[in-house]
Parts: sequence; structure tokens; C-alpha cells
Amino acid sequence: MITENENNVINLDPRLLSVAEMVRQGAVVADIGTDHAYIPVYLLQKGRTKFVIASDINKGPLERARHSAEKYGVTDNIRFALSDGLAGVEPEADGVTDIVICGMGGELIARIIDESEYTRRQGVRLILQPMSSAYELREYLAGAGFRVLEEKLSRAAGKIYTCILAEYDGEKRSFSDVELLLGKANIEKRERLFDDFAMRHKVQLEKKIAGMSLGGLDCTFERKLTDDIDKILEVE
Repeated sequence: MITENENNVINLDPRLLSVAEMVRQGAVVADIGTDHAYIPVYLLQKGRTKFVIASDINKGPLERARHSAEKYGVTDNIRFALSDGLAGVEPEADGVTDIVICGMGGELIARIIDESEYTRRQGVRLILQPMSSAYELREYLAGAGFRVLEEKLSRAAGKIYTCILAEYDGEKRSFSDVELLLGKANIEKRERLFDDFAMRHKVQLEKKIAGMSLGGLDCTFERKLTDDIDKILEVE
């Protein structure tokens, strides 16, 4: 839930705040799939950045973004782009350093990254928050030469989200299935939300296994993942 104080400064919910906090001080930001432009507004109000490109594939969300910028007085520091991913953003022209892609599925995020050579430019960081298919996104990043620098968990509206900070270094990596599911950085850091995060994945897998078993389908992969989650949770 987004709120504002008496000075017309917005407060982000924990999910969006975890994204905003990964943006570097002084960065030039491209927010892909900006919707209401809450992250750009917050970054500008906090002085974390002086310029943001806010883009969306649809006109409706982009109009909402313009309305937010006008309401909070940051229109002069945002350029709006109607764009599918980074195709119409032209990040080179503004020297974008931090690319934010959140609020969409992991496979779509992977496609957006893959279709832009700019995401592989030295010094450019990706701040990603998949709403689903995080396994597939991490698998893509590992195989395409992107290094995960950090992951951060957050809870909002009863759900737990992960935010992934990555950059390109050209080195392909391989991870275990459970590391792709939960995030190796999350497993290693094991912050306070991790056990709940892991348990939720286990419950989802158990439901999937039950359904697959009824249909006579092979669920060896899912059972192995469940066992691996149990092993991680047993380690204190």
C-alpha cells in the first residue's frame, strides 16, 4: 500500500521499497513497466536520483505515471516512454545506469533483458522483482552471463517477494535446482523472512505433487526439490 505524509512525500510498501533501496545513489534510472511511477517519484523525492525514464507498454499505465509525476511535482525529472521493454527507451541517450524491472513474471523479465544489448553494458545494473517464475529468471541470468550480486526478501499484502540485483560479466554459471528456486543469495544470507519464504515454496510443491500423483504423472523433480528445501530448513 502506498501512502504519503503531510509534506506530499510518498512512502512505498516493503515490496517496492526493497526495489528502490537497490538503486545506487546518483543513478540514472529506467523503470520498465512503471505503472503508477511510484518508484521513480520516490527516488526523485528522496534525492537518490536526478533523472528517471518511466516506461510502459500500455498507454493507460503511462497516463497514471504522468498523473503521479504531476501530483508529486517531479515532472521535470522524468521522461515518459511508451515502449515494449527497453526497445523504445533509448537508454544510451540518457546514460542509464540502473534498470528496474518489476511487477511482471520472471520469463517476461528475462525476455526484456535478452532483447536489449544495453543490459550487457559494463557498469549497468539490473534490479529485478519477479512476481512469478523466479526459477526461470535465475536460470536465464546464470546461463546468459549475469552475476547476481544480492537478493532481498520483503513481505507485502501477506506475500513474500524477492528482489534480485544483477549485472553482466559474461561468465556463465550453474546452480542446483533448489538454488534456482529460492536464490543462492537468499539461502546463504538466510534473513528473517527466509524460512517462511522457503516453507511457502514447499507447500506449493506439495500441492503440485498431490495433483500430479492423482494424474499418474512423474513428480521426481518436485519431490527432490521438496527434500532439498527440508534439508536447508533443518540447518540452523
